[in-house]
Order: sequence, then structure tokens, then C-alpha cells
Amino acid sequence: MSKNILIIGFGDIGRRVKSKLDDKYVVYAINRNPKKEDGVKSFYWDWTSGNNFNFKGIMFDSVILIPKPSNMNEDGYRIGFIKALAHINNSLLNVEFHKLIAISSTRVYGSEQHGMLNENIELLPSDFRGSIIKDYEKLLTKTYQKKLIILRFAGLYDETTKTKPFNGLHRKNAAKVINFFVKNENTDIDEHIFNCCEDVVLDDSKKCISNTRIKEAGFLFEI
Repeated sequence: MSKNILIIGFGDIGRRVKSKLDDKYVVYAINRNPKKEDGVKSFYWDWTSGNNFNFKGIMFDSVILIPKPSNMNEDGYRIGFIKALAHINNSLLNVEFHKLIAISSTRVYGSEQHGMLNENIELLPSDFRGSIIKDYEKLLTKTYQKKLIILRFAGLYDETTKTKPFNGLHRKNAAKVINFFVKNENTDIDEHIFNCCEDVVLDDSKKCISNTRIKEAGFLFEI
């Protein structure tokens, strides 16, 4: 039996997710770029416009939300994470789905928070980006509750990156962790927020992102 997946914000990570799914998954891709994507059902939608998308009659197993700021200043972050989420929420009121996998960022931890930081630590963001993303997480949690999985990505990198972030996540692992939760049939997960960061050596003078929870859930990072 086929399973429908909706990816809102289909780009490099979305393509990597699609490439690792077998044929039983039908991927619907929403992007602000009207370009058609191979192997997916592509739809153009500007989620900052105020208009809603409509997938009436389609049951989605997973909705994957990969937000992006409209530009790198404070207004751009508010538009990309808060305003866009309001329009996405309005659209999803008319969409049937089992779970929402929302991408967030470890930027919600502040630069002055040192040592090993897990998901239970108080969030003390040190810039507007982290503060806005923290608000985005709160809105998601309030709206979707048990349907929600939040994945906090550490600094993304790939083979072309000159300097790997101290708290890093290879793009192949970013896609792999999304797929892990897409394929996870356990709807009784106790936790809904997961740090997604490859292993770091504890340094009490630095921000170190713990990956214990995601590993205990059964996820294995590729090296």
C-alpha cells in the first residue's frame, strides 16, 4: 500500500530524503520555486502570500516542514518561520495527516550555554535568529502536540564545506534522520524534540550538542 509524503520547502534536503525512499512512498513537493522536480508531484506555493494550498481527499502519512528565512535579517526570519508557519497551519487545517516532522535548529541554544546541552536544558538563545526559532517551536508544539516531531539540526555541511562546524550534521545524515521518522511506525513516542548533531567531544568551554536522545530512539549516524 502506498504512503503519501508532503514536503513543504523542497530543496537539497528534500531531494536527499526522496532519493532514499522506496517506491511505496509517493512524494508531494511544495516549493516557492515553480520548477518541476523529477520523481515527485511538484507544486508551486508561496507560503508568505497568505493563500492556502489544498490537497483535499489525500491522506498523508507524514508532512515534512523545512522552513527557510526569506532573507538573513530579523524580518526575513520572522517571515520565514513565524508568518509562513501561520499560513502553513491554516492550510493544514484542511489536510489529513498522521504526523508532522518539522525542522528546527540548535541555534535555540545560546552561545553562552556551554557544556553538553540536551533537549531538557532551558533555551537561552543569544540572537534574534535563535529567539525566533524558539517561538516557532512553541507555536508548533501548541498547534500539533502529539502529531509533532521537531528535529533540531546542528550546522549543516557536505563534501564541499571547507570548515566543518564544531556541532555539525552532514546533509546525508540530515536526510537520513528525516527518513528515520518517516519510516517509524511507532506513534507512541514519549518525546517529540530531538537534537540532530553528530558526536562531539565534551568541551566545557563550548556549546556541545547532545545526541543521546536521538541515538536512544535507534538512529545511527553515518560517518
